[in-house]
Amino acid sequence: MSLQLDACTATISVTPDDENPKSLHNIELEVTHPELGHIGRLSGIKILRQFCGTRFLEVLDEHSQELQTFGSDIFDKNGRIRPWLVEEGRRKGTGCWGRELDTGILIYILNMSVDEKYRNKGIGSWMVKKLVESPHVQKDDTLVCWPSPTDVEDKAAWTALQDKQISFFRKNGFRRIGRTNFFGYSPDPSHPSRQLAADADVDAQGKGFDMEDLSVDELMARYPLHFEVVNILGPDVSNIIQAAYTQDPASIHRPDASGFTPIYMALSRGNIPAVRKLLQLGVNDDLANSDNKEGLTPLEALESSMRSGREFSETLLGQWGGYSDDELRCEFLTKRAMGLPLVSNDEAEYVKKRKWGCTCGVCAGGWLSKRMRFRLEGEAGISKDNMEMEMDYFTRGEAIDDPIMLSYSSHIPPHLHRSIYKTFYKGYQSIFEAISAFLRTSDAPLSVASIASTAFGPGIDFYLGRGGKYEYALDAVTHAAEEQSELGDGTFEEMYEDETEVGTEYTGLPKCANDLEFGMVRRMVGLDPQLRWGPYYGEEDDDDDINMDDDEDDDDDNMIGVLSAGAVPEFLQELLRRMPQGLMSPGPAF
Repeated sequence: MSLQLDACTATISVTPDDENPKSLHNIELEVTHPELGHIGRLSGIKILRQFCGTRFLEVLDEHSQELQTFGSDIFDKNGRIRPWLVEEGRRKGTGCWGRELDTGILIYILNMSVDEKYRNKGIGSWMVKKLVESPHVQKDDTLVCWPSPTDVEDKAAWTALQDKQISFFRKNGFRRIGRTNFFGYSPDPSHPSRQLAADADVDAQGKGFDMEDLSVDELMARYPLHFEVVNILGPDVSNIIQAAYTQDPASIHRPDASGFTPIYMALSRGNIPAVRKLLQLGVNDDLANSDNKEGLTPLEALESSMRSGREFSETLLGQWGGYSDDELRCEFLTKRAMGLPLVSNDEAEYVKKRKWGCTCGVCAGGWLSKRMRFRLEGEAGISKDNMEMEMDYFTRGEAIDDPIMLSYSSHIPPHLHRSIYKTFYKGYQSIFEAISAFLRTSDAPLSVASIASTAFGPGIDFYLGRGGKYEYALDAVTHAAEEQSELGDGTFEEMYEDETEVGTEYTGLPKCANDLEFGMVRRMVGLDPQLRWGPYYGEEDDDDDINMDDDEDDDDDNMIGVLSAGAVPEFLQELLRRMPQGLMSPGPAF
C-alpha cells in the first residue's frame, strides 16, 4: 500500500538526562503508521543553558564527544556564541546568525532514521516539521545539527552521503553557523537565516584543501621546515630555520597542503625560538594570511591553541594554571610585529599582566578587573546594609529560630545554624563591611588574608570563635554578584549600563576579558573549587549528614566547605518546600 503522511502519527517523549537531568533533556520522536507500524525516528538533546551556568562546556562534554565538539566550536563556557562567528571576518560565513544564539533553548538533533523501504517519501522532512510545531520548540529556540555520516569508511562515499545530508537540512530551512560544520534552524520565520536561499549558504571552512594522510617520514620529506618547527622546541630550531632560509629563502613562506605556513605552525605550537627566528627573517606578510583549512591567521591559531588549553583545564581538570610564558611571549612578539595594541610594551611585564587572561592591562594581580571589583564592592556594601535591617529578627540570648529568614545565612553551612545568634550575625556582617571597604580603598587583589588582616567590628571574635569563616562572606558576595550579572538574571547590567540613570561610574571603567570570570575570582580569593560552598538551603542541619572526606579530621579548617555533592535547591525552592501541601504545584517540566 502507498504511504500517506496524513495517516502517520508523531509521538514525542522528553526525559531528563541521567548525568545532567536539569540541564539536558532527551527528545525522542517516533513516527508510526496505523497499518505499517514504526517507520521512522528522530532523537535529540534539549540543552537548557539557564541551568548550565559557567559549566556549559563541561555539561556537554559529560554527555558525548559530539556535543563537546558542538559546544566548543560555537559557544564559550557560559553558553555564549563565539565572537568570531558574529564579528566581521571570514569565519562569520553568511552572517545570518548572531547574538540571538545567546538566548533560548538549543535542540540538538543527534540522529534521524527512516526504515529503508519508506525513504525518499518525505518522512524525514515531516519529522523535522512535527518537532518544530510541537510545544517543545519555542520561537526563540534554535535547532542544531551536524550532518556527518556514520559507518561509512570509503572517503568518496562518505563525502557523497554528507552532501546529501546537507542538502536535506538546507531544504528544511537549516543554514550553516559561520563556517563551522554545524547548521541551525530558527522557528522564527523572520530570522535572517530563513531569508537566505539554500544555494546562497556557504561551505565549511576546510572545503577545498587537500586533507593529506601522510606518515611521519612522508611529512618530514615533503614539509621539512613545518615538521621541525612543530617537533623541535629548543634553541636548535633557530639554526635549522636559518639553514633552510639560506638554502631557499622562499621556504619560510611556503604553505603545506592545508595552507599552513611555518609561522602558523610555530605559533600554533607556541614554539618561541622558532617564532623569534621567523619574525627576524621577515615573515610579517604571512601574519595576515588566513587562506588555510582553518581560516585562521597565525595569531588566531595561537589564540585558538591558548583558548583550547584553558578550556580543557577548566572543563576536565577543574582548574586552570594560567597561560604559559612561551605562549604569551609568542603573542607579544606577534602582536608587536603586527602593530597591534599591547597591555605593556615590555615583554616580561606583558607576560606578567596577561598570565590570567587580562586584556585591559590594569587587573589587580592580573585577574581582578576594575569592573569585577566594582561589582563585588557594591554587592558587599548592599549585603551589609540588608543585614542591618534583619537584626530585629533576633531575640536576645537566643539563636535564630529559622535561618532562612536571614538573606545571607544560605552561605553558612547547616552545622553552624544553631550558632546564629545576633552577635554571630553581627560578626558575619562586619566581614561584608570589611570586603566592601577593602575593595573601595585598595587596588590590591582581594583574598582571605587581606580581609582577615583588615576586618574589625562588633561580633567578629564571636563569629570566628563559633566556627564562622571569612570565606563564607566571600562566597556569598561572589555568588550574589554572579547571579545578578548577565550570566544570571542581568539585573546589574540593567541598572549600570544605563548611563542616564547612574552616570559613567561603571561604564567608564575599562572593559576586560576578566569582567565576568567569577570562577577564577572565587578560586583566587581563596575558595577552593573542590570544596562545597553555598547556598546550602535544602541540606539537613545535621553534622552527621555533612558529606566530608572520611580521611579528614572534623576540625574547623576542614569545615570551611564540604565536598561537592551535586545541585542544591535555591532560596525560593526552599520556601516552596515549606508551604503547606496542596497550596502550590510546580507543574510539569514541559
